[in-house]
Amino acid sequence: MGVNMNTQAYHLDGEGCGDLAYHQRHDMLVEIDFKWLMAGQGCHIDPERLKHDASYAQGCLQFALDSRCDPLRSCALCLRAELEQMRASTPYPPGFEAWNCG
Repeated sequence: MGVNMNTQAYHLDGEGCGDLAYHQRHDMLVEIDFKWLMAGQGCHIDPERLKHDASYAQGCLQFALDSRCDPLRSCALCLRAELEQMRASTPYPPGFEAWNCG
C-alpha cells in the first residue's frame, strides 16, 4: 500500500526500505522521539534550531547523553549521527559555525 505525498511514494508496508522516503521518515521519527523524550525530562527544544544551530544542538545532545533515561540517551546517539551526516553533506556558507556534535 503506498501513499503519495509531495510526489514521493512513502511505502507504508515496509517495501522499499532502502529508498530516500524511508530514510527521511526514519530521520523525522528520531527527531520527534528526541523532542518528546526531552520534554519528559523537562527540557523543551526547538527542532528547527536543533538542525541549524551547532552550539544549541551540542547543548541539547549533551543534556540528553548525561540523562539517566536510557531511551533518551539512545535517541541522542541516533540524532547525533544524523546531525553529523547532515553536516557532512551540507555545504556551509562562509563564516557559518561548523557542527561539533561529538
